[in-house]
Amino acid sequence: MKGKNSNLLLVLDVLLIAFAMLFPHYGHLPMYAYPFVVLGLIWIYLNLTGESFNSIGFRFSDLKMRALLVGGAVGLVYAAFHFWLLGPFITHLGFKHTNLSDFNFIRHNPLNYIFVILLAAVLVIPYEEIVFRGFILNRTKRIFSDSGSVLSFSGITTSILFALYHWQEGWGAVIAIFIFALVITMVYRGFKSNLWYAIFFHILYDVFMLTMILLGKM
Repeated sequence: MKGKNSNLLLVLDVLLIAFAMLFPHYGHLPMYAYPFVVLGLIWIYLNLTGESFNSIGFRFSDLKMRALLVGGAVGLVYAAFHFWLLGPFITHLGFKHTNLSDFNFIRHNPLNYIFVILLAAVLVIPYEEIVFRGFILNRTKRIFSDSGSVLSFSGITTSILFALYHWQEGWGAVIAIFIFALVITMVYRGFKSNLWYAIFFHILYDVFMLTMILLGKM
């Protein structure tokens, strides 16, 4: 019976991971709507298995100024590294520039820029971190029975899935996002699986990049 339950959980894990990967792209819901559907299903599933968002690292008790300052500072440093070194290097290898056409409406438009940052900070980025570094990393960690570290099977698998989730931005972006995912997984695991460090890392990284788009630098 225990083996059957384990196999059932494995199947459900894989199905929910696939749903989280595909539904945002093919569910025909706006950006502000699909996170509630995916997070709702994850919440139900976690509760059915005796878990919660707390158990995958999303705890409001861990929301501290240190997470903002440290996670944000590391995110800004990595954003600068990507903008001036990694991105140009990937382009030099022959990959096309990242497809940023979805963000054309913020170019030289401060109001749209502020709107996108607020939407990203309040909804999109917490959603992605809860789903990928929280749920998927911990599920693949259980599937592979490993540590969940950045170079473990679960860490690499989650990073690949996160990169492929952004396939619409082009293969050069997929490579860059894979490296980004490895770094942010290191941040998440390095701070005792506290998702707030990853969330603030991601927010400040995006603020940097969106600012470059606003200014016409990307």
